[in-house]
Formats: sequence, structure tokens, C-alpha cells
Amino acid sequence: MEARMSKSTARRDDLFEEASLEQLKSEHQNLEHRLRMLSRPRSKSPEELAEMQRIKKKKLAIKDKMMSMQG
Repeated sequence: MEARMSKSTARRDDLFEEASLEQLKSEHQNLEHRLRMLSRPRSKSPEELAEMQRIKKKKLAIKDKMMSMQG
């Protein structure tokens, strides 16, 4: 019985990790889209420049998290 619970728990953890990974991928894509919109050639406000920096940092953090979940 304990082995079954262990397998069940592992399967549930895998499903949770997969869902989380999909959520991270989706968020990463959304950030990439916003960054592309901000990167269009035109002058940018200081707020837009700051937002671009925040997006880049968040994208890197998400990518690191995805890599640690996959490996």
C-alpha cells in the first residue's frame, strides 16, 4: 500500500510540475510579446525602459525555473 501511495504522490507531483511548467512557458511567452511591443522603433519613456528591464529580468528568472524543473 505504501508503494502505491508513493507512486500516486510522485504522479501527482509530476502533474503539478507539468502544469506549473506550462504556466511558466505561457508567462514567458506573454512577457516576450510585451517586450517585442516595447522594442518597436520609437522613443521610449523612462517608464517603458524600466518596464523592459523588469521584463527581461523576469523572463530570465522564469527560464531558469523552467530549466531547473526540466532537469
